Amino acid sequence: MLWFKTIKSGDACRPLLAMDPEQTARYKHFRELLDHNRVALNLMADLEQTYYDNRPFTMQMVERKCACLLSEVESMVQALSGLSAKPHERLSAVLQSLLRYSRDELRPALRPTTEALTLPISRIEADHDRAVGAKAANLARARREIGLAVPEGFAITTAACRLFFLETGLVEKIDDAMAQLVADDPASIESVGREIRSLILDTPLPKIIRAAIESAAAEVAGGASADIRLAVRSSAIGEDGEISFAGQYTSVLNVPIEELAEAYKQVVASKYSASALSYRLHHGVDDRETPMAVLVLEMIQPHLSGVLYTADPVGEDRDTIRINAVQGLGDALVGGDASPQRIYRIAKPAFEVLEVAGADPSPNADPSETTFLRELWRSAQLLENHFQRPLDIEWAVDGDHRVYILQARPLLVIEEATDPGPEPAVDYPGHPVLIDGGKCAASGVVAGRVLVVKNTEADDPLPRLDPDTILVARAASTSITPWIGKVKGIITDVGGVASHLASVAREFGVPALFDTQTATTTLADGREITLWASRSRVYDGVVEELTQGMRPVKRPIFASSLHLRLQRLLDLVSPLNLTAPDSPQFTQEECRTVHDIIRYCHEISVREMFRFGESTGRLRGAVRLKASIPIQLFALDLGDGLRRGLTTCDDVNVHDVASAPFRALWLGLSHPGVNWTSTIAVGAHNFMSLMVGGAMPQQGRLGEASYAIVSADYMNLSARFGYHFATVDALCGADAEHNYVNLQFAGGAGAYFGRSLRIQYMAAVLNRLGFETSVKGDLIEASLARLDQAGMEEALDKLGRLLGTSRLLDMAMDSPEQAISLTESFFQGKYDVLEKEREDAPKDLHLITGNWKKGDPETEPGVLQDGSDFGSWISTGVSQAMTRLMGKRYQEMMDNIGAYYYFPLAIAKDSIMAGGTATVKVKPLSGTIDQAGGLAFAIRDWGNYFVFRVNALEDNAILFEFRNGKRVERANIDTPVAGNVWHRLRVTISGRCIQAFLEDRLIVEYEADRGLDGHVGLWTKADSVTLFNELTVERGAS
Repeated sequence: MLWFKTIKSGDACRPLLAMDPEQTARYKHFRELLDHNRVALNLMADLEQTYYDNRPFTMQMVERKCACLLSEVESMVQALSGLSAKPHERLSAVLQSLLRYSRDELRPALRPTTEALTLPISRIEADHDRAVGAKAANLARARREIGLAVPEGFAITTAACRLFFLETGLVEKIDDAMAQLVADDPASIESVGREIRSLILDTPLPKIIRAAIESAAAEVAGGASADIRLAVRSSAIGEDGEISFAGQYTSVLNVPIEELAEAYKQVVASKYSASALSYRLHHGVDDRETPMAVLVLEMIQPHLSGVLYTADPVGEDRDTIRINAVQGLGDALVGGDASPQRIYRIAKPAFEVLEVAGADPSPNADPSETTFLRELWRSAQLLENHFQRPLDIEWAVDGDHRVYILQARPLLVIEEATDPGPEPAVDYPGHPVLIDGGKCAASGVVAGRVLVVKNTEADDPLPRLDPDTILVARAASTSITPWIGKVKGIITDVGGVASHLASVAREFGVPALFDTQTATTTLADGREITLWASRSRVYDGVVEELTQGMRPVKRPIFASSLHLRLQRLLDLVSPLNLTAPDSPQFTQEECRTVHDIIRYCHEISVREMFRFGESTGRLRGAVRLKASIPIQLFALDLGDGLRRGLTTCDDVNVHDVASAPFRALWLGLSHPGVNWTSTIAVGAHNFMSLMVGGAMPQQGRLGEASYAIVSADYMNLSARFGYHFATVDALCGADAEHNYVNLQFAGGAGAYFGRSLRIQYMAAVLNRLGFETSVKGDLIEASLARLDQAGMEEALDKLGRLLGTSRLLDMAMDSPEQAISLTESFFQGKYDVLEKEREDAPKDLHLITGNWKKGDPETEPGVLQDGSDFGSWISTGVSQAMTRLMGKRYQEMMDNIGAYYYFPLAIAKDSIMAGGTATVKVKPLSGTIDQAGGLAFAIRDWGNYFVFRVNALEDNAILFEFRNGKRVERANIDTPVAGNVWHRLRVTISGRCIQAFLEDRLIVEYEADRGLDGHVGLWTKADSVTLFNELTVERGAS
């Protein structure tokens, strides 16, 4: 669509004038819209980075940012209405609809199963789980359905907690505090948690709740209310389920009835301890989805107490029971402050004490000991059979030798697939053994540098941790939880495998060695060590033979319920459906997402600002500038921005612009070293990228119209280069104090991975040029101020060169190393940076992402995707260089993208089919994060396709669907997948029906909700090194 007409009136040539008063008024609306547009894009980038970062976040923060985003977009709509002098009611209606949908995701409805404030254990039914929590519900089941001994007591329900928070105004105060929390900063977690705990403890409990608690306690006490003592324990929603919350909440023991209300508040407040907050955040659990129920039990004054595991949590032994015991109360044992005094291992099928360790090694020293062990064995068998899974059971034996069950929760069992390398010698040359002993609390091998913390309970926060930290502490305390997602390993002097911290370490996959007795005195700060937790050994230095198979620390937030909710929210925000401004579908009615509305408002505002006015019929003064580079550029003159003497009959050239900042920027854009004729061959990266936009680039046109608003010393340029947007706002005059340049750059046709790599490169260059930069995923903002005119013009020149070299890099870059090499090339004056296709590249494939190459025709024919460079993601040297350029936080984000969102994809040429069969042979060769290979099909673009893949590390086959770049699991089948062995994958498509075969065995049938026409290709993930061969496509009936 041609937006601009020749500025002539009959045969008369008139002088080009600066904007008239009406245009100036319209320009005010236009600038207002641009300001809101800038903020909206920033907020959208914040939300996207939160998703891709795989770091903890709070839903309250997301809610605030989403509200701000929608407010900014509403302001854009209002500014557009002011600019065009007509309402845009349809946009406002779409925005209100998106607001309603977003609220559904941000605040899910929690429907209580009872409004009762308390429930006796005897009246807790199967449907009360969401009212009393799993801890209370499991105890009630153990008593009601199995007949085991459980102390008398009652639950204070989530309805009581909800009423407490609502009646006292705590909901709003807690949400405000949580919205400000920096979720991966332990100091912020501690500060916000302390603030919320104080709010709860200082707020009086409503009388109705206090009365209900005291009445329930009196019922438990009967006539002995003055003498009874109670244990007040957490039973929050989410606790003791698939994630344990082990030791994260407070228990208050020996509480008299008159102090019960205050003890209740202590337990509720413990929901916001630093360790509990950090645990929820790292697991992606929404604070508002985990209301606190509290379990109140009659105190048992135990002779012995402890923890029982019905399986080995760090091995393959499912046939024995492990019991850890201490005299008296067991809180020090489970809290990690004490090691067990007695450890028993008992056979499951028939009662037999196989092993005893402790003060008295004889299992028959006391007849009563065998009696309570047999009773524990019987209780464990009954509970495991009832719950149908391994369990972690807390127990106590009173003075009359009666066994009580205090807690039963699922036990996470970690099985080591293989030993990391051969069985070691006593010593590795040059790596003496520093520690030989202790208890493996969480298996694995890791190398790093020691950080010794003598007192983890101190109020002073730990120093900021380096990514290779191995934490060494005196006790296995749950106060370490806020840092467990940031360390590579944990070693303690005391603590057992039954401690709460051990459970948390296993959940996070962090190798942990406890009860070494000497770690804090043997290991010095900064010392480089190798921890082999599975063998209870610590070596000096990095033992390469052991660390080659190191697995990355788990990030439980990935694919958590919170993460998936953010994904669904982003589906309302990020997708861009209005990709072609000259399309008949580029209308208000076609807006489906927030991004659509932003794009529409921005596009229409440009048309309204620059074209003929429909109501007045008068000229707007917009001038098309002829340029030597493929860009459509128009200008509006604020005054003295264009050469004097120009008329409506002149062909105005970019060199007729008199604006100092524009001329400097253009000098860089038109630099002879910037090759504007460079493209990426349609046989490679941009093939699928351009499918996303629905069009191929036209000759001499890399985007839609760009525009500049100029004066003698001012420029606001909104430029479009190859499907991305750059806005440069600059003042460049004689007064250095007022000079500045601001850049905002976002968008692109490449995948998020490629766009993020391009931003790394741009940030590295801009930082060296002296700009201050802010990077959020695929968006960068940069600023430079207070240079004299010559210095500012030089900076704008270099910025122009950078914009010219960057325009297609999102589709050309595929590794972080390129950000380093391209930065060096830029400062060496090498600006033609687009790579040519490699000689070893397979010729029959469009190589979208990854390091695809031909296999060896003599030994391993086929096509190889070599992800080995991503095994450690990037080399140490590159990592250090990128850290200097970008900081550790952004580099860790790129590690996450590599591990979770890097999907090498190659598409077979001429492979479109709507029905038929595709077959390929796959051989997984190696990989630390993954050993995957798959057959991609129904490929519409590189963000929308299906893939049937196998993984030799996981022994499974999965059918995934990618929708707008988001991966959704459609079917998951556990099946043996051997490494270094050929596997035959076959997919048959008929209509919308998918049949997936492994070794010619049908294992998946799935009915898609869209048509399955598209290309066929090869797929891997992360650091997989995978060989493919014999890819065939047999087209059937559509």
